[in-house]
Amino acid sequence: MEVRMYKPEDSVAVKDLILSILEKEYPFDRSAYQDSDINDISGTYSGRDSVFFVIEENGKVIGTIGVKKDAPESALMRRFFVDTNYRKKGLGSMLLEKAVEFCKSKKYKEISFRATDRMGEAMKLCKKKGFEEKDDLEVSGFHIHRFVLKI
Repeated sequence: MEVRMYKPEDSVAVKDLILSILEKEYPFDRSAYQDSDINDISGTYSGRDSVFFVIEENGKVIGTIGVKKDAPESALMRRFFVDTNYRKKGLGSMLLEKAVEFCKSKKYKEISFRATDRMGEAMKLCKKKGFEEKDDLEVSGFHIHRFVLKI
């Protein structure tokens, strides 16, 4: 398995993966995450300062991560998901490392990632990779944590 750049033909598989995970694991957090970007991955993550990566196995998309320019020297990491059947196999690390590598190549100084309390594994992995928690905001009864990696 290898992390590769998103292709337009991945559209349905990416949307299905993300929505299935959101519905199963984060039904109460849905209001915190708009999903307009997954209806237009190519448009949302296009341009030289943004990217969307996937991991696939046997033609099936099993992991995603997106990077968008957030400010002149900062990027926002989004849509960091791995299919439940493929977790604990290092795929999250592969996606995260590819996103960080991209951000370094674009000369970003920092990367931000937002997660809710239910995204424990993603938060643990980010901390392990050097992200520091900067904010913990309560919104509509749940917490949004903002992590930042200085690069």
